[in-house]
Parts: sequence; C-alpha cells; structure tokens
Amino acid sequence: ARGHADHCSTFLIFLFDPTMHALCMVGVLIASFLGGVAGCGKGVCQDYGSEPRFDSSSRPPSKDVLGRATWTVLHTTAAYLPDELEADEIAAFKDLVRAVPQLYPGKGRILAANILTDTLMKSELDSIESTTDAQLVVWKLHNAVTAEVSLATTPFPESLGLAAADFQIVSRPEEQMLLGGLNEVSKKHIIDAINGRWVLTGGLAVDPWNRRDVKNLPPDRTMLGRAYWTLIHSFSVYMPNRPNGEQLAAYKSLFDSIYHIFPCPVCRGHFRSFYHDEILQRELMNVGTKHGAMLFAWKIHDIVSAWGIHRGQWTKEKLFPKESHLNVSQFLMPSAHSDTNQIHIDRACHEATPTCMSRSGGFEIISDIQGRWMIEGGIDQPLTDKPPEACDPPKPTQKLLKLDMYVMGKCPWCATALENLAGDIKCDFTCTYEGETLSARLDFNIHMVGLNNGTYDEPDLQTVHGPSELAGERLELCARQHYSKHYQYIRFLKCMDRNITSVPQRAPECAEEADMDLDLLVACANQDGARLVAGSFGYSSWMGISITPSFVINEHKKISGLPSNFSDELCNQLKLTSTVLASAHDTDTTGELADHSHQSLAQMSRSPYTGHGGRKRWEM
Repeated sequence: ARGHADHCSTFLIFLFDPTMHALCMVGVLIASFLGGVAGCGKGVCQDYGSEPRFDSSSRPPSKDVLGRATWTVLHTTAAYLPDELEADEIAAFKDLVRAVPQLYPGKGRILAANILTDTLMKSELDSIESTTDAQLVVWKLHNAVTAEVSLATTPFPESLGLAAADFQIVSRPEEQMLLGGLNEVSKKHIIDAINGRWVLTGGLAVDPWNRRDVKNLPPDRTMLGRAYWTLIHSFSVYMPNRPNGEQLAAYKSLFDSIYHIFPCPVCRGHFRSFYHDEILQRELMNVGTKHGAMLFAWKIHDIVSAWGIHRGQWTKEKLFPKESHLNVSQFLMPSAHSDTNQIHIDRACHEATPTCMSRSGGFEIISDIQGRWMIEGGIDQPLTDKPPEACDPPKPTQKLLKLDMYVMGKCPWCATALENLAGDIKCDFTCTYEGETLSARLDFNIHMVGLNNGTYDEPDLQTVHGPSELAGERLELCARQHYSKHYQYIRFLKCMDRNITSVPQRAPECAEEADMDLDLLVACANQDGARLVAGSFGYSSWMGISITPSFVINEHKKISGLPSNFSDELCNQLKLTSTVLASAHDTDTTGELADHSHQSLAQMSRSPYTGHGGRKRWEM
C-alpha cells in the first residue's frame, strides 16, 4: 500500500519523537504479558485510546512521521526475524540498521551516526547472531536516541527501572549499559515488552485494524508497508545530488534487506518473484545519483502497486503519478512479457515510448516524487508559517473559519483570486447558507509556494518568475509579519498585485497606500525575509501544495484555483466543518483537490531559474 506510516513508537526532535515512554502505556504493558494484540475491536482500541489519522497520504512526511516509520521498520523487522537465522539474513538486518546513519536526512543522520560509530555499540551490532540480539540492539538504539535529547524520559520499559544516563552513548559513552551485562530475567522482560508493542498475534498475513493507521499498536502489514515506503522514498529524495560510495551502497542494500527479511511473508514472496529480474538488477547497479535512486524506488513501488491492481486487490489504487496515466503492463512483474513491456529508467529516449521515458517525462516523474516525499528546505524545520494574530480572541461559543491561501508572488491568477476574495478577509466573517445567516471569526493566512535547494537555516530559494518575485515575496511576508492586525497586510499585497510586472518596484507606493513604514519592510526583508520565505515554502510543500492559487478550508477541504462558487463553498464549510473555540482541534488536511488550477510547481522546476540544486537535469 502506498502512503505514510502512522504508528509505532514516538520519535524525537532530531531523528525521532521524544516520548518513547508512550510505549509504556498501561495497555501496552498489559499486552506485553498477553503476547500481543489480536485485533482492533472496540474494547482494544478504546483501551489504547489513540488511533487518529496522523497525516494525509499525499503529503511529504514530517520528521515525526519519518521517525515513526523508521522505528516501525527497525523494531518490526527485528521482531519477525526467523528463530534460526541464516548468514544472509543476519547480514541483511545489519545493513538495514547501518543504512540509517548513511541515509537518514538532516540532524537525525548525525545523531544516529554518532551512536552507531561508538566502539561498544558498533561491536554489539556486529555481534548479532539471533533474533533476540537484533531486537536488543534496536531497543538500545531507540533508548540511546531518546536519552541524548530527552534526558527526563524514562527508558523503555519503565518497569525495568533503567536510567536515561545508561543510554547516553554520545555524551557519556563510558557509562553506557552493555547488552552483554543483562541477565536472562531482564532480557526476557525487555523482549516481552518489545513483542507486546511490535508483534501482532497471528502475524502479518492479514490486516486486522479497522482504520488506516493506528498509533501505539503493533503494526499490521499495511502499516508496515507504508513505513517501508516512507523510509525508502525519504532516503532517496534527501540524498545528496552526488551521493558517495557508502551512501550508494547503503541505499542499494535496502532492497536486498527487503528480499531477505521483510517481515510480511506475502509481500516478501512477491518481492522475491521479481527482484532478480535482469533489467531491474542492471538498473539498481547503475544507480549513481539522487535522481537514479528516486526513480528506482518509484519503479519498485509501482511494481508492487501494479501487482495488487492486476489481481483486483486494490481496486481504487492508481500508479504514481496518477496524472501520468501509466499502464499496469509497464510495471507488471513477474510476467511472461515483463522483459519486453517493463518501463526502463536507466536510459532516456528522444520521444517517449511505453518502455522508455523521454527526458522531459523522466524529469516530470522526478518532480512529482519530490513533491510527494520531500519538504522544501529539509526535514529539520518548524513547519509553521503563521504571523501574529490578526484578530482579537474569539468568544468561547463563536465558530472559527480557518482559510489558508497558497500563492506565488507574481502569479497572475493568484492576484486575481486575492482581488476577488479581499473583501471577505475580515475578522468577523458572515455569509448565508440555505437562507440561514452564519457568522464566524475568520483565521486567514497566506503562504508562498516555491523551491528551496538549501536548508531552512541556509536557504537557496527559487521561484517561477525569477529574482524579482522572490524580492517581492520577502517584502510581502514582512508586511504579513509586522502588519497582521485586522489583515492590514492584505492592502499591501493587493496593491503589489495590481501590476505584478512591477514587483517589487511598487513597494514604496504600496507601503504608502497601506499606511506602512517602508523602512521597516525593507529592513525586515534584508534581515528576516529569506527565513520567512523559506519557512513559507517549507510549510506549503509539507501541506502538499504544488499548484497556485490553492486554498484549504478548515484544514480539511482543498480547492485549487478560485472557482465561481468559492463563496458558497466557504459558507458550506463554515456550516459543516467549523467548530466553536471550546471544541476546536487540529485535523488532517484531507479531501479531494478540485481541478481549477493554473500555475503549478512543475512549471517552476522547468523554469530557467534552476539554482545550483540541479533540478533541471535528470541523471541516473
């Protein structure tokens, strides 16, 4: 199944979620002594009390989502290893663990590398000979990561009475707890707790959970599949453009690990049936760049999807990207005709054929992969893009209407949309729904869409319409930052949009028209503008926005463009999905994307302003 992993133990702010102690919830401890949870009936799920959908399956994973996916892969794979391990299975598991410090994006990679290169920790990983050894190594790694950034967190399982200092391998390596020093009683206690958290009674042949993702319950095979895809795609999109030999070897080893030790026997059986295909193996061997890694992961994923579609198991599944209208026969493996029908990714043709992509077609696939799996500016950023509050706090019984608008600074359709909408952007919003007058406190925000070939801290920003658009966006986000009260900044944006060909030269005129201090805007743009734009680009990409203008209403309904019935849709969502302050809560950004689009991020990728990130080129 395609999508995010939304489950498993919690990771911390760098590599993983900080609250590993969530594994020690009463329900989990009870399950550890029962030997696993058999199903997600009402009683079980109510006892656990945490099975919300975490994320939309069309959005890049945040550091928390990727963290949980990584722990799910490591813990679950270790827990389902055979009782008697062959040499290739031991090697495959070690390679899986060693891939993390080579390929995990951002600061998490550094932390994992510091832990796993410790002499004692490295020796314990090298010495794995049994399933118990593998489980204990991952258990120690998880506690070690948590201890380095959350010293107040009690190591898992809490009932063992271990201290976080026992796992501070980076800061206090000489005092670390050694796996060889655990007595048999302690080992059994730890393994029982691990199995209660990660092992599903009855195994992974079926999917017992009745929701898409369930937190803090043993993953079923669908959840495990999402975790693996999240790991593999994320590792590929955050690779350096020119990965070194160790990184390439680690990436290629992931697929050998799947072949040997993927926990689900059904999925592993299909993978083994096609993995040694001569064309596929040649393509894997030829992977030498980030683009090549991305395309290979994409092809493998679509091969798995095509198998389920062909067998009638995934009737609603489409090959990715959906807009490309790919044919199942191009990815159907094993097949009597796979040697002649399968699409090739290690070469490009002048014109596209069913088995050979054109260079432009390959680049479009790469852009779509990046849009699906990569956050602009990297995974280590706040993923917030909100200025100071525009309106006074709502009354406890007052409904809230949240409206987010996604634009580019010189996008003509964005300018038209804002002009049409501006009259409704005020704190007290009213409308009529089926003859009923509705009112709400409006929470409006505007976000910029673009590319960041650098990081959040050191951005290398790229826009469709060139440097002048970027200069205008810095000024406009500074207006949003300093003149948010009662949405004063909208006046500045409307003025700038009146003649987008003159952005940013219109700034003095527009600052005067909007009653703003031009010197303040310029100073902000010079000092904080790049950071504001980088944060906005990152947030927009995390929200899965690649088309402007786009709107999200109440963090639920996505609309692309500004359809003629937009006001009716706003009122409709106010009636159906708005909440009062007393019951307001965060929700997913889900819902179908209506097709009223005009300007896409793909156009940006093919613009001449490619920066040094190299996105214009497609290389295997």
